[in-house]
Amino acid sequence: MIQTIAIHTLRESLRKKTLHVLIGLGILIMAVLPLIPTTDEPDATVKMILVVFFQVVVLLCISGVILLSATSLPYEIEDKTIYGILSKPISRLKVIVGKITGFALLSVVLLVILSLFNLISVYYRASNLPEEYRGILKARTEFTASHFSIEGTLHHTREGIAWIAGGGTGVAQWSFSDIQETHETTPGFETECNLKLESGRGFIDTVPLMVRTVNDSTGRGKSEVVIAKVDKPFILKIDPEMVQKNSILNITVFPILTTDYIGVTHMDVKVFSVPKGFLSNYAKAIFITFLKFLLILIIAVMGSTYLSAPVSIVSAFVLFLCGHILEFIKDFSLLIQHHDMHEHAVPAVLKTPNILLVYMDYLIKKPLEWICFILPDFRRFDSLKFLLNGVDIPLETVGASFGYTIVYAGICLFISCIVLKKREFF
Repeated sequence: MIQTIAIHTLRESLRKKTLHVLIGLGILIMAVLPLIPTTDEPDATVKMILVVFFQVVVLLCISGVILLSATSLPYEIEDKTIYGILSKPISRLKVIVGKITGFALLSVVLLVILSLFNLISVYYRASNLPEEYRGILKARTEFTASHFSIEGTLHHTREGIAWIAGGGTGVAQWSFSDIQETHETTPGFETECNLKLESGRGFIDTVPLMVRTVNDSTGRGKSEVVIAKVDKPFILKIDPEMVQKNSILNITVFPILTTDYIGVTHMDVKVFSVPKGFLSNYAKAIFITFLKFLLILIIAVMGSTYLSAPVSIVSAFVLFLCGHILEFIKDFSLLIQHHDMHEHAVPAVLKTPNILLVYMDYLIKKPLEWICFILPDFRRFDSLKFLLNGVDIPLETVGASFGYTIVYAGICLFISCIVLKKREFF
């Protein structure tokens, strides 16, 4: 019976031509992207294609799915077409699950068609990129330094950035101790350096740097001179034999010329595994996006079991919006809870704790905490940041997103069944 309701729901959605409109608009939006001016970066167009798809086209499709899923039950109740289903020996749970399955199938069709078009566009645009800009088509595993230090003399510190003068007076060192875990399954590694460069030689575009990679256990190492460009990262290949189990990989950098300077932080040098494949990474991103569709349509169906169609639509959109601004809500809660922090932030305005904020602390703190706990957290489904940086989406991230969706969906299904069971139709 669930299959019958799901197929009927999908056919009704197709009959309304909403699917055709969403697919047409999505393809149109992605087709006109090459006509939009971008920055001078060679990979800017590729990044824009990904950003527009995951943030504009997906939002458009989610809006369409919300409109359909939030109005299906209310319209069937209003037209009394649901009476034929409820008059049969079928549980309310099967009715709701059938509806959700139908809209989930609709979401799958949307994502498959539009993501294929997007994927073709990405590969077509990226095929003409220089090698140093094709990192966006990678799916690397990222490793951050376990230890960062400055050897020798530090020239000065500004805004949390340590500046080192050239000539070997100071050397920045990043140590990596956790990459040996994947050594047996990874054919190679590469280092990505994103350093701040300055020079006393006037306006310059490049700064020569000495980069040395050393295995702490074996002493095996490699030194090379890199002509780094200002405001642009550079990538160096690492010999796989340098990465061994139970060893530490040290990467040191310093400017060669005494007139040059580099600004460094703990996160400026990272090690990545050799790319696994963009296609599998993109598939994981689409799966996480589908979970986002699934969660919001379950919420919309839950609202439609009790609310009228217009109210159900508005409620679903409000929850969808709030699920993306939980960080703002949490910051506001923190602002109220720690009202004494205002005294340090703006001493000229608040010399003493404000009594109004003290009362707000008691009145609003708990409700805000509960709101953040109850609202669906749609930020968990952000996979775009991984694709833009060429980083492999960890299976833990996919599993966490899936588990969160299952738990939240179970709660929504339970509420929907109770509401629909208590509701009188005859």
